[in-house]
Amino acid sequence: MKKERVFKLLTHLILLIGVIAMLLPLIWMLLTSFKNNIEAEAVPMTIFPKVWDLGGYQRVWERNIIRPYLNTIIVSAGIVICQLVTASMAAYAFARLEFPGKNFLFGIIICMIMIPQHMTLIPKYKIVSAMGLADTLAGVIVPNFISISVTFFLRQGFLGFPEELEDAAKIDGCSLLRIFTHLVVPLSKPVITAMGIMVLLFAWNDLLWPTIALTSEKNRVLSMFIALCKGQYVTDYGYLMAASTCAVLPMIIVYAIFQRAFVSSITMTGIKG
Repeated sequence: MKKERVFKLLTHLILLIGVIAMLLPLIWMLLTSFKNNIEAEAVPMTIFPKVWDLGGYQRVWERNIIRPYLNTIIVSAGIVICQLVTASMAAYAFARLEFPGKNFLFGIIICMIMIPQHMTLIPKYKIVSAMGLADTLAGVIVPNFISISVTFFLRQGFLGFPEELEDAAKIDGCSLLRIFTHLVVPLSKPVITAMGIMVLLFAWNDLLWPTIALTSEKNRVLSMFIALCKGQYVTDYGYLMAASTCAVLPMIIVYAIFQRAFVSSITMTGIKG
């Protein structure tokens, strides 16, 4: 019993250290956002601001962060909806349907994960330009229409779906589309929700592709706005941390709301053949 208590104590201690290590940068960012630039660069560093300064948030508001916020919401929502719809349909086909060459085709799709993102930037930009979507929010969404990674993880979740429920639905005369929309999707909400959060984090934080696809100021997304907060020679850290705090806050709220579904999906989803 004493060994078990010591083991539990050490486990919780290690987990507590991990939590502190992960939260420390966020806490430091939040506290720095209330410092003026002199105090933010002071040596030795101070943890809490001597004078709580809202100047960083005022400058963020004056430089119109609302437009990048709206653009980011539109882009993120579009990518999440498109990827969940297309990836869930593809995942269901690979997990539950039988057709010639299914495993071979799925193997080819999985191999595409190994292709670095940077190798596809030029072809993607040429395609988007040819479609007339350069410097538009649609030009950011369309290349992210489907995700191979999301398809793979949703397939693993659908593999664990009880076959008895599908057989009962087929006996009742349900079509494959009805089984998918009224049975598989509702009962797979935890997995789909978790994938939605992962896609949302990617779309919200993505900087590389929006920087290439977007050129005008009116179409800038939040990641581009934050990247431009850093000066070439001098950086206003209070302003930079204030903008970063404004960008991180929505994701924290989303994760807090869907935390149970996210954790539930991790416990439900395993690597199945």
